[in-house]
Formats: sequence, C-alpha cells, structure tokens
Amino acid sequence: MRRLFFCFFIVPVLVCAQSQQHWVDSIYAHMSLDQKIGQLFMVMAFPDGNDAKQQHTIYQLKKYQVGGLLFSKGTSNQQLQDTKRYQQLSEIPLMIAADAEWGMAMRLQDIEPYPYAMTLGALPNTDLIYALAKRLGDRKRFMGVHVSFAPVADINTESKNPIIGVRAYGDNPNRVAQQAQAFMEGLQDAGIWSVAKHFPGHGASKLDSHRQLPTINRAKQALDTIDLFPFKHLFLKGIKGVMVGHLDVPALDNSALPVSVSSKVVTQLLQNELGFDGLVFTDALDMKGVTTSVKSPALAAFLAGADVLVMPLDIEKAILNIKQSYHNGEISPKRLEHSVKRILQAKYIFSSHHRSKNQMIQKPLQNTYYDAYLRNQIAIQSIVKVHATQNQFPLSLSTNVNYVALGVPSSNVFLDALNNHTQTTEIPTHKIQVVEISARPIVVGVFANTASPWNRQSISVADKALLSDLSSYPNVHIVLFANPYVCAQIPNLSSFASVILAHEQQHEFANAAAKVLFGRIPAMGILPVHIK
Repeated sequence: MRRLFFCFFIVPVLVCAQSQQHWVDSIYAHMSLDQKIGQLFMVMAFPDGNDAKQQHTIYQLKKYQVGGLLFSKGTSNQQLQDTKRYQQLSEIPLMIAADAEWGMAMRLQDIEPYPYAMTLGALPNTDLIYALAKRLGDRKRFMGVHVSFAPVADINTESKNPIIGVRAYGDNPNRVAQQAQAFMEGLQDAGIWSVAKHFPGHGASKLDSHRQLPTINRAKQALDTIDLFPFKHLFLKGIKGVMVGHLDVPALDNSALPVSVSSKVVTQLLQNELGFDGLVFTDALDMKGVTTSVKSPALAAFLAGADVLVMPLDIEKAILNIKQSYHNGEISPKRLEHSVKRILQAKYIFSSHHRSKNQMIQKPLQNTYYDAYLRNQIAIQSIVKVHATQNQFPLSLSTNVNYVALGVPSSNVFLDALNNHTQTTEIPTHKIQVVEISARPIVVGVFANTASPWNRQSISVADKALLSDLSSYPNVHIVLFANPYVCAQIPNLSSFASVILAHEQQHEFANAAAKVLFGRIPAMGILPVHIK
C-alpha cells in the first residue's frame, strides 16, 4: 500500500499534469472497504506527551486507518511532533482538524488566547475579524492543521445558554452573518478550511448538548430568519464545511431525535434545499445529546448524510455498524463513494496548498508584535459605552478618583491603568460606607471570571447590594469586565454616571477601558446582544 500511496498521492501532487479528479478516482479504486470506511472517521488525539495515549492513537491509525485527527489538550511543541509522526504512519494522508475558535489556546495550554467571538461581535466593522482569522489561520497552517471548526454561526438569543454564550458573535442575524463571513474568509485565505457550527443553530438552547439533548422550540419561519440566516449566508459565500449539532428541532423534524441523525435536516434541508455542497461534519459523536437517544450514532449520522464522523464513543463498534450496513445494502456503494471521494478531494487540495506554503515551521505559535497589535486594536475598538450621563463622562484627567474592585480581578492591571491617567485611591469594599466619596468620582471595576467562556458570569448578591447603594451617589462610574448579559444585573444602571463594558480581563482591555473612561479614545463598540 505504501508503494501505491507514493504512486497515487506524491506523484500527482508533484506533477501537476494529473487532475484532482483523476487522483481521487485512482486512489479510491485501489482502496479496500476497510480503508474507505476508515476515511469517514475523525478521532481525538492528545498532544500531552502521554505515551499510552499516543500508542492508542497509533493503534487507531493502523487498525482502523482513520481519515482524520482532532487534537485535544496539550502543548504546541508536542502537537507539532505528534502531527509529523502520525502523518508519517498513515498510509493515506490525514485530515488534521482544530477546535480552536479563539486560537489554539482553546486546546493548548502554552498559548496566549485571543478574544472570544462575542467580544469580536462588539467591533464596529469586520476588518479586525478578518485580520484576526487570517492570523489564526496562518498559525494553524504552520501547525499542520487543515480544518478549523469555526466560526460559531449560532445566534445566541438565550442569555442563559450554558454552552454557546460568548462563543457566538451576538444575537443580530445580519451582524452575525457578516462577522462569521469575515472570520471564514480570513481562515480560508490562509489556506484553512472553515467549518461553520452548529447547524441549524444552537443559540436558543437552555441545555448543553454535551450533557443532554436540547430542544429548540422555534417555528420554521423564525428558524429561517434567525438561526439559519448566517448559515445560508456563509453557504453563498463559499464556506468549505459545516458541523451539524445534536439538537432536537421539532419544526424541522418532529421525531424527537437529534437533527444530526435526520436525513430531513442533513440531506433534504442542508444539502438539497440550501444547496450546501461542502464537507458535512458531525458534532462529537460521544456527546450525550446523541448517545442517550440514538443506538448507533455514527451509522445514523452517515445515513442522514454526514461525511466526516467526529469522535465516536466506540470506534470499533461504529465501523462494524457501517460495514454491516454496507453488506446488507442499507448503505449503497454510491453513498459510501460520495463521502469518501469528498474527503479525498479535500486532502488533495490540502496537500497542494500546504506544499506551496511551507506546511510546518518551528515554534509557529510564538507571539509577535503583530499579535500584540491585533489584541490591542480589538480591545480598543470593542469597548462599549452602555450608558453615560452628560457632563459626567468622560472623566477629567485633572480629577483624582477613588476605586473599588468587585468580583474577582485576576490582577491589578486596571488599577495600574487608572493610575496612568490620574491619582487613584483604592478603597476596600468594607470601608466604602465610612469613606467620603461624594467629593470626587468613584470608579467601580466589576470583574467576572472570563478565563473560560463556559464560566458562569454574574454579580454576587453582596456586590449587587453595594452597587445599589452606590447608585444614589453622584459621579459613580462602572467598568464591567464580563459578558454583556451581566449588564442586566447592575441595579439602577441608568442612575450611574457611566457604565462601560470591557468584556474580558486581559490587560489590553483594562488599558483600553481606562482610556475610554478618561476620554483619551472614543468608545467605538456596539452591544452585540440585547440587554433586558
């Protein structure tokens, strides 16, 4: 097989005379049934240096000849080494995917993260979104990655959504569609295939599909104008892939099963009605949103119309189910050929593109001045003036201020940023009542835990009571380092001199918020969601 691989893969890539279709047809003609079925699967790999995990990945490559890998948590250097090793061991080149919405830091512990999608959703235009996605795409390509599971195209209309939240750009379908397009174009201009998720829309969910099956109770018309809108827009703009979520959407299929295993949704709606002709990926098939309601998730998803079956709970059983269904005629040779050839066509393109662009380099994820510039510009342009009272905002540079920190600040960087503009006196919360604060402005920094998009962000009962008391004082300014929904938890919001939304706790946002507060730069951000 290795000799066949050289003849049918390396030579056609190096000698451009042979067409992509000729190469795909040649490879497919020489594949066994096991190899064809193996190409459908993408399994998890762990770049954490654990030898047992590495050996298990190698076992899956050799025994099942899987077509793709999705790397989980670990380090960048280890993932680089592992990618090279696994590609060398695989007889047919692997499709390498990254679930890295805000950069490889979503999975790799030694990488500095970029801002979340909802922070990007506050930007006044899409230029920085494209620039960031292009940079992320370049870094992923240099890591040997071909496919990125991004952008999140969900419309987050549920403020208590436990799994999407700040991973979405916002709740305005038109803005989300434009922002997702910019992100997609940045990735694909870098040579990375973009995969929009989670079709047909996970934003209205009140449940986490990792734990149970959410139900999206929207009428068909509402789905068309809200949830499906960004996906339809991305399909028209040429996105390469889409990921189908494990969601119960009665308006699309009233079987009470996940739409990820529904031919009505995956084949009829997605591919036939909406005309999507790229690669269809499942969401992870080990999630309880599908495993608790479907006996053979991988087989059911493939029968529904999916091409790439991501992370089955039991790959041996999943492959056996597909093989048996092929032999008994439930899966036709034409159906199997359709998906396998789509996957092979993608791999031909990956190889051709990466060959011309230096696929892997040493230390590809090191921060540069350009990375610092992007982070800084995103912070500067995303700060939102939620509320401001005329003649009290912005603060004068000649005015000394008091400062109170609520919540859990990760550092003193915001206090330092205030001190860069004026003399600032920090007041412990337990001393506020005994300190005369009406004589000069007070700045209240409200800090949520923004280290992960899945952290629950809220203002404590005690801090709400304190803010309620402070709302009766003149010239009190709130700077919120949290997601936009936390604005709704600020008591008597319009009674404060100003309320500024600074999104995240990284130092770029602290510095930008201080500049906005003192009028050094304008607040350019737009609220990405509606606040009740």
